[in-house]
Amino acid sequence: MIARYSAGDTTTRLAEDFDVAKSTILGILRANNVVVRRQPLTVMQVAEAAQLYESGLSLSQVAEHLQVNQETMRVAILKAGITMRAPTGA
Repeated sequence: MIARYSAGDTTTRLAEDFDVAKSTILGILRANNVVVRRQPLTVMQVAEAAQLYESGLSLSQVAEHLQVNQETMRVAILKAGITMRAPTGA
């Protein structure tokens, strides 16, 4: 896994190949002191995120669903042209 990642495979690809969550791959890499590359969202992930957010899910719920950082999710949704709702304070 580490060799493949170091050779250029993405965490998404590794997660699919090993049938585990992307967060599991990231955890293994970090536990082995591998410097993790930036994890951009795919076009399909951004589209899914936008749909989920617009359906009423919170930003943190969408981020959890897609197993990404909340700030990564916020930036992607804004770039997709989605207007953010006011925070609920929950």
